[in-house]
Amino acid sequence: MKNRMKNLVLLLLLAVSSIAMGADRAEKIARLMEAQGLAQTFEQQMQMGREACKKQADDMLSQVFVPLRITPEIEAKFKQAASDFITAAQPTWTGKDVAEIWAKYYGENFTDAELDQLLAYYTSPLAQKEVAASRTALVQFNAYFLEQYQPVQKSATEAFIQRIQAIVEECNCKI
Repeated sequence: MKNRMKNLVLLLLLAVSSIAMGADRAEKIARLMEAQGLAQTFEQQMQMGREACKKQADDMLSQVFVPLRITPEIEAKFKQAASDFITAAQPTWTGKDVAEIWAKYYGENFTDAELDQLLAYYTSPLAQKEVAASRTALVQFNAYFLEQYQPVQKSATEAFIQRIQAIVEECNCKI
């Protein structure tokens, strides 16, 4: 009985220390991600995606309206339908949620000692400068490729709209 009690106490101590080490590790990863600016970067990327989706929908709608003779009231309904679609199609997760999932997969690749080294680096002035520069560069980088992609997207959208219009004419459908 005495040995059983010792084993139970030992097992409880191991469980508590394991939980504490897990919490300490999670805290290290959270601090590292904060120092790396990942939550903000993930949120920034999601916002840019939302804006690009809205712009694409607006561009497509404006091209759809060209051959149609619709009233401003119907045009407003089309725009509201597109807006509702864009809203409904947005992911339900936030930048913070994405960061937590990232932490799960990222953190398992490092020991606690390595996490300590990464924290020491990413909280240094040089690393903070690098994080800020990366965030700024990412906005410029994305804007550059978005601009480069616009002619491709415009051409594809115009071809798509023409094809849809030809199908509508062929079937004698009413929109």
